[in-house]
Amino acid sequence: MGVGRRQVAVAVTVILVAVVYVFINNAATSLSLAYSIILAVIQGLTEFLPISSSGHLAAVQLIWPAMQFPGELFEVSVHLGTTGAVLFYYRHLLVKILKGQWDNQVVDGLLARHWTVYIILASIPTAAIGLGFESLIRGAFQRLDLIALCLALSGVVLMTTNFVPRREHAITPALAIAIGTIQGAAMLPGISRSGLTISLALLFGIAHRQAVTFSFLLSVPAILGATLIVGLNLHETSIGTEILFTNLAFATLSAGAIGYICIGLVHRATSEKWWHRFAWYLWALSSVLAWLALGNS
Repeated sequence: MGVGRRQVAVAVTVILVAVVYVFINNAATSLSLAYSIILAVIQGLTEFLPISSSGHLAAVQLIWPAMQFPGELFEVSVHLGTTGAVLFYYRHLLVKILKGQWDNQVVDGLLARHWTVYIILASIPTAAIGLGFESLIRGAFQRLDLIALCLALSGVVLMTTNFVPRREHAITPALAIAIGTIQGAAMLPGISRSGLTISLALLFGIAHRQAVTFSFLLSVPAILGATLIVGLNLHETSIGTEILFTNLAFATLSAGAIGYICIGLVHRATSEKWWHRFAWYLWALSSVLAWLALGNS
């Protein structure tokens, strides 16, 4: 699985249409829309690349307090966009998994029913950590120094994969639970969810294609669960209905289109063995944030 010209063209088209819309509408609406698209693109880029979407967005909001999310409904929308990207990217695989639940059909190296069972097993510790440590996790979003530390640690994990020989093992129930547990830890800002889950699978000798696929399919219940919690606590907004709908629509499409491309990039990075190079970016960003945190202390 890789990134094709059609996928890139679709993503670029979405962004260009949004840019044109910005220029032909009134200033207030255009500014709000452009701001929403910028945040959505950041979400789409960082959600699946191993560089921590939560770390980037939290750091931006701490450094520039004016750069806040347009609202909880916006947060729900961009997460639905990236979730949609996963479902669309793996649509053929998901159909095979669903069809093979009651026979011995093998899908990408695993029995179809094992995909379902392992994702459920992995989701249990993720949910337990998220619900049990919610207040602690929320507090971490206010600590620039902690975000810097988490980014650095994510880089260390990514770099270790460069020193482990590649194998072609399949995921086991125990490893699925371990991956789900590490995914729970990735709720901390700066800890990359995809970075840790994929790297852990690679370190245990899981085939790179299966490692990436399992990580991204596992992200669906995690993202939807977190989105549901936010959605249940939505507050009313004073933004006009028409403007709000336009912003949300373009933000959802932008996050989904960019996220779709990034899924393909992750498959390429693991298959072509340059996955670990993202560590250099994480360490560079961590150093900058640590310097800013020390300057504000």
